[in-house]
Amino acid sequence: MKNIGLIVLAAALAVPLIAQAGAKPAPAAGKKQAEAPAAKEQETPAEPVALAREGKKNMLPDGGWFTWKFDKKPQLGTAFVKVQIFSKDKKQVSTYEVLGESGMPSMPYHDTGAVKFQLNKKGDYLLPVDVVMGGEWKLVIRIKKDGKELFAGKVIYNV
Repeated sequence: MKNIGLIVLAAALAVPLIAQAGAKPAPAAGKKQAEAPAAKEQETPAEPVALAREGKKNMLPDGGWFTWKFDKKPQLGTAFVKVQIFSKDKKQVSTYEVLGESGMPSMPYHDTGAVKFQLNKKGDYLLPVDVVMGGEWKLVIRIKKDGKELFAGKVIYNV
């Protein structure tokens, strides 16, 4: 009786494996198997460095720089972050992609993730930052050109 029970159990466990093996037919001889599309390389974001104070220059590797500032002292509600980017010949440019991440370091599961700054008519990059409670907050600014990250910086502030 025990042997019959073990045989039934072994058969029950083997059926899904046999069915799975039979579900994928082998490619026909001489036929080229379709190749899987190449996975797009995921760029690992750089670890952000400390940003210079509001309104001060943050240098970019291409010789330009950018400044950042809040429209008002951060408090409960929405504050806007403005980023201005300048070329090495001191002209304001708007050909970059600027992303912002905002959240509380003590509660990383509530972070916004990467959000694209929007350009205004003056060529300034703007991002609304929602401050929903008092405490320590972190803002990360990432600047990209032609899909490659040139700079990542962060600032910690308290509300």
